[in-house]
Formats: sequence, C-alpha cells, structure tokens
Amino acid sequence: MSNRRTFLALGGAALFWTFTGGMLRAADFRGRPLPEGDAYAPWELWNDPSLRGAPLALLAAGVLAANPHDTQPWLFKVGDDSIEVYADTSRNLGAMDGYAREMFLGLGCAIENMSRAAGPNGYAVEVTSQAGSLTDLDERRAPVLAATLRLAKLGAAAPDPLYAALPQRHTNRYAYDRAKKPPAAWRLFVEGFAEDVRVFLFDDGARREAFDAGVIDATAAIIADPVMIADSDRWFRDSREAIDAHRDGPTLDAAGLSTTTLLFARLFSVSPETSHKAWFEQTRDTQVPTAPVTGFLAVRDRYDRAGALKAGRAWQHLHLDATARGMAMQPLNQPIEMIDRERRQGSGTAWGERAARLTGDDWQATFAFRAGFALSSASASPRRRLGDVLMS
Repeated sequence: MSNRRTFLALGGAALFWTFTGGMLRAADFRGRPLPEGDAYAPWELWNDPSLRGAPLALLAAGVLAANPHDTQPWLFKVGDDSIEVYADTSRNLGAMDGYAREMFLGLGCAIENMSRAAGPNGYAVEVTSQAGSLTDLDERRAPVLAATLRLAKLGAAAPDPLYAALPQRHTNRYAYDRAKKPPAAWRLFVEGFAEDVRVFLFDDGARREAFDAGVIDATAAIIADPVMIADSDRWFRDSREAIDAHRDGPTLDAAGLSTTTLLFARLFSVSPETSHKAWFEQTRDTQVPTAPVTGFLAVRDRYDRAGALKAGRAWQHLHLDATARGMAMQPLNQPIEMIDRERRQGSGTAWGERAARLTGDDWQATFAFRAGFALSSASASPRRRLGDVLMS
C-alpha cells in the first residue's frame, strides 16, 4: 500500500531507443511493458466460474486487495460457513511498520474485498474483529487471528456496484492532473461514508501546504534512517526472476516510471543512494504537487486492532469507488510511518503533533493518500497463489 521504489534518474534515452530499434514487447498504448507471468494470474481469478458460489471465490477477491509494500500479510482458514483472517506476522515490514498497524490496514482491505464479493457469490457476510491493541502485538513469526467472516447462504446472488472494480483497482504512482478536480458527488461520498473512520481532505491553502510538507519531510526522514530504508528495500523485486520466485513486493512495472526510465531499469543496476534520491524527487516534484486532493483517514486510536481493520476497509472502499469513477489513488503513508517510528524509538511526539494539527486531538491519522485523475494508467502488482495463503 506504501509508495516505494526503485525510481531512477538516468539519461541517454535517445541513444538507447536507437540501440533497441524502438521495439517493445507486450506494451500498452503508452508504450509501457505490461506485466507478464503466472505471478499476475490471480488478477484473472476473481470471478472464475470454477470458484463462483463457493467461499474460495471470496478469497480470490481478497488477495487482490491493497496492502503495505505488496507484502500480502494474510492467511485464511476456510470453513463451510466462515473464513478466519489471520495476520501473517512473518511478513512484517520491520522498522517500517513497528506496530503492524499497516499490516492490519492491509487485512482490512482484504476483508472489504471479500465482503464486496460475498453478495455476487450468494452470501451474506458478518465480520467480527478480534479486540486488542497493536502495542501489545509482539509476535513476528506466527499467524495471529484478526477477524472472522461468518457466511450465510442467500437465495440468489446479490449485485454489488463495486464488485466489477475489484480487478481494476491498482495503486497509481504517476502524475495526476492537478487542474482536474474530483467530482462533487465523490467529495460528498468521501466526507460522509463512515462513522468510525473520518476522512480529512486537503485541496489548497495552509492545511494542504502542511500536509505536503509532512509527506516530503517524512520521505527524507525515512531515507535518512538506515534501518527503516533497509527494511523497505528488502521487499523490492527488480527482476522477472525475483517476481516469479516471491510473487510479492513493489516492482518496476508498478513504480510509476516513464517508459524510457523503465527500459533502462530493466537493463542496468543502480545504487541504493541513487534509488532513494529519485524516490524523494518523485515524491516532491511529481506525486505531491500534481495531486488535486490529498487527505488522511483517521480513527480514534490508530493502535486499536479493530480500528485498523475498519480503516483498511475504508481505504479499500474509497479506492474501489474511485476506480469505478475513473479516478486514481495512491497511499502517501510516510508521515504515519514516522509516527510509529518515533513512538517505537521513544524519540518524542513531533510527527504525531504535526498530524494532529490537521486532524485535531479527537482523531488520529492512520492513512495518508492522494486522489485525482492520472495521466497514465497503473500496472498490476504480483499476487501469491490461493494455495499459498490457505491454512489447513
């Protein structure tokens, strides 16, 4: 779910284009190579006839959900009338997610996808979350039960207007059209759609400037923290072999790179320092300034387990709705990651105070994002097989 890299700043595009003869395999109309291979097959499974009407159909939808760094930190235990959702804590992000808060947000996203798939597959679903605080979650190896979905058979399939958006929703890291504002109907939906999760939107003015500065400053702080940036980098898959082997993690295809930069990235290695510098510049110069709208999702307690699941469900709901409207969205969670980091290190409350100046003391930001209309379409991310996420 978090905006990660490698972003490259390389020249010589004209010479390279001449050398390659300007030929690309499997490209869309913008010239970007499309993801290929079995690691992307789950994106075709969400409505497969062989699964329709069975609990596994809900899982096929769930694994397409947004999640931090594409770690896909979920495991599922499937029964005839229930699905238990577990946090696979072995897939944690280390210092990037010191309290597994983003992990539980990702689980909430998966639960929302499964809930959207329930009606079209003939089920009513009731979600029960496990109580507790993420500050007490020290497990980093074994599965931890997060929620249970109780399933009841319906007499017939029930349509869901966002069901068709499930395979179309992708994080879009490209430039947006700053002049093209989201429609008024979207704003009304966003500002009033949830009771336990509040959405704060920032368009222009001092509050928007404060949000933008927070994202940019937090990006620099993460890069300057050797432990955080190393825990982020270890998930990056920069080759077809790595994608096929792991079926997870941020990839070049989904990084928002230009066509020429993507071509160079496939052929030449780059130092971590260059990669981090380019990520910072992309955040500062493209992603933040081109967004017509940015925002926070906030809850009463960002470390409440049930609250984190609700916030994840809210993000997935917002992103699916935006997809259905032709809009793009992207997490910009660096400021919240720094709140977790400073709390874990006991280094103060400066990042938390910066966020509180935008949300007030009654709400705690747990997710930061941008929204608008992108200038390029986004690519899919790899996904693990259903068999990889099923518990016996």
